[in-house]
Amino acid sequence: MSQTLAAHDEVAGVTQASKDGPGRRRRRRDSSTLSVARISTFGEASEIVDEWRGLFATSAAGNPFASPEWLLTWARHFVPERDLALLAVRRDRALVGLAPWYFKRVRGLPCRLHLLGSGRHDALTELPQILTAQGESRSVLRAVLGEWSRAAAEWDWLELPIMAEQGWFEPEWLTGGVGERGLVQHKTTRAAVTLDLPVDVPALHRGLKRNLLESTHRARNRLNRSQSPWEVTVHEGQDGIAHALPVLARLHATRADLAGRRHHPDQLAESARRAFLEDALSGMARYRQAQILTLDVGGDPVAAQMVLLAPDATYLGMSGVDPAWWQVNAVTLLQLRAAEAAVERGHRTFNLSVGPSVAKLRWSEQVRQHPEFIVCGPRRSSQIAFTAYRLAAAAAAVRREAVRHRATARKKKEASSAHHAAH
Repeated sequence: MSQTLAAHDEVAGVTQASKDGPGRRRRRRDSSTLSVARISTFGEASEIVDEWRGLFATSAAGNPFASPEWLLTWARHFVPERDLALLAVRRDRALVGLAPWYFKRVRGLPCRLHLLGSGRHDALTELPQILTAQGESRSVLRAVLGEWSRAAAEWDWLELPIMAEQGWFEPEWLTGGVGERGLVQHKTTRAAVTLDLPVDVPALHRGLKRNLLESTHRARNRLNRSQSPWEVTVHEGQDGIAHALPVLARLHATRADLAGRRHHPDQLAESARRAFLEDALSGMARYRQAQILTLDVGGDPVAAQMVLLAPDATYLGMSGVDPAWWQVNAVTLLQLRAAEAAVERGHRTFNLSVGPSVAKLRWSEQVRQHPEFIVCGPRRSSQIAFTAYRLAAAAAAVRREAVRHRATARKKKEASSAHHAAH
């Protein structure tokens, strides 16, 4: 493990400290005990995984993607070991922060720093984050950015997602040449639809919107009229996940091809992504952090919903449905069961996932916004490359949106042609 370096907060006078109150004085006095160590191998990462898991259990209340079972699996699948660059932040000997970085190196291109889960296969990890103990967010983020400021020769720019509860980027976190000549830009904001959960299931039902409840009532009525027995099955544990994941993958693919509906890409079309998800969910299932729900009609699964569990929140992942059962509102029925289970396990938040949509906003109009920033280093070559990258990224975003519109228009046309042919 690399050498440990002290990270110091700003020194303040006695008068200012008194204005800030006892808590602020204590935080500044104890800043001399804050240290950062870089972890550069999977072996070193394995040595702290129990501490990481403990920090996750107490600090990542709503984000299952901060679990070491998810992130280390992602790293082993998609990151060469030589590019691993986790930063462990300690106050005295206690782990108070874990910043899971890696270097993204491509021959001939600038070197970038990303958090595990981002930069490659981004759609799989919806909320990458630096894990911080309660009350330590600003101190940890300052220590992490200070460490990379001292190591500015190793990277051209870094991308820093910040959770909503961690506040906003503070330029004072940057030091040395990065602080003086570096560039900081707000890149994007990840918006997730969330529902605050009540203490019991009847209260949950009373608080849901009328059209959502009517949708689930119609789903049950249509299923009852199908004259086939139906049930919602919860697949958990490693064996249950192994059995249900191929079903989810198949139904997710058919959902992506469903004509006449909002375009949903098949996130598991690449075998590498499916292999990762298989390993990640298996590891998370060992710690009761993952489930797959299926709606089974006559013994056959017709819809599936992945559910990830954080310490204090239930998070909806990818889903899938057989097109023949789309009108039954099968996925909505599975989501309601997931919400009921979240209440029963005492969770405070039900997260409908990133990307507000009409379907998600039927559940709640509460949107949590998680900003992401880019810090470009002070070298002129870095800043020239960064400017070119941002221009290319903007053009690519326009092309992606155009492709999405064309795919949606094509599916609507196919659906209209099928309707006219049937009549």
